[in-house]
Amino acid sequence: MFDVIKGVLGIPLNLIIFYLFGALVLRRKGKVVNEGLNLIVGFFTYYILFFIVIFPFMIKYRPLSWFMTVWIPLCVIILVISAVINRKNIAELVSKGILFARENKAVSIVILAVIFIQILIVTCTYNFTLDAAYYVANVTTTIDTNMINVYDPFTGAWLDHYEVRYLFATYPINDAVMCKILAIPALVQTKLTMSGVIIIIVNILYIMIARCLFREKDTNRSTAIMLVMIFIVNITFYTIFTSSLFLLTRTYEGKTIVGNLSILAIFYIFMMMISDEEISFPWLSIFIISVGSMTISSSGNMLIPAELSLLFVPYMFVKKTLKPLVKYIACMIPGIAMLLVYVLYIEGYFVFYTYPR
Repeated sequence: MFDVIKGVLGIPLNLIIFYLFGALVLRRKGKVVNEGLNLIVGFFTYYILFFIVIFPFMIKYRPLSWFMTVWIPLCVIILVISAVINRKNIAELVSKGILFARENKAVSIVILAVIFIQILIVTCTYNFTLDAAYYVANVTTTIDTNMINVYDPFTGAWLDHYEVRYLFATYPINDAVMCKILAIPALVQTKLTMSGVIIIIVNILYIMIARCLFREKDTNRSTAIMLVMIFIVNITFYTIFTSSLFLLTRTYEGKTIVGNLSILAIFYIFMMMISDEEISFPWLSIFIISVGSMTISSSGNMLIPAELSLLFVPYMFVKKTLKPLVKYIACMIPGIAMLLVYVLYIEGYFVFYTYPR
């Protein structure tokens, strides 16, 4: 029971960490602040930095505990700096949230109820897919062996070389780090803590999209109705390999994050840009989401470049300008580069072994 309590407390802890990372990247004087986008960009910024720091430890066969002695102090420094710089904005955000809840009690109750029900569904649903088992087993193996992606999570055998699908997608290793910090089992971290975090962030994104669509009407009421309708769609669109299925059953998997958060976040920024709404650093946000998706799941290597092309090639035609072309190409490069690396690795042109040779 105590592990569950710590797992629940881990949800706001993660949200605070991601928000502070995002606020440090996006918040500038004189710029419009989008708190939801701060959180989302902070999420991907965190995992980009996590990958940059952990990758040398992994390919040099260094223990997870060694990595943590570097990562935890670095994180603390970043969080303290961001909290100090953004302390006034954080206080204002909290006061606005309390005021909104007081003035819009019915809307607030509906939003919180929808999110709570989804978290309850995710945490209480039995999931027997191979991928789901792999994520939990990988976290458990990383904790028990104190090594990073060296052992097969299903058999415990020492791998000859790193699996390319998980070599660059280091997202699950962060779960192992959080398990050690919070002293909770892998299943609690994945099934409860990260599932809750993803459900909340995705629903915040739904709210952002709803407010963009209904800005000229009764925004709060329309947002609540749309959130309920999206929940109904997700709960009924329960067929194999849909984003709804992944969101409500395989919430903590990398594919779920790419399919429900990365793609929708880029689409939200596109909506704001196509309607000429003011938004802080849209292309920087897209670039961070694009790069961050590569560290979450190898599925992002194909999906993100495809989405960028589907959205921003027509965008340039609609706006009759080629100014975004360089920025669009820059956002495409990470996914295409990682896709090329993936193919070359699979074909055997290079390999990262799990031991010195």
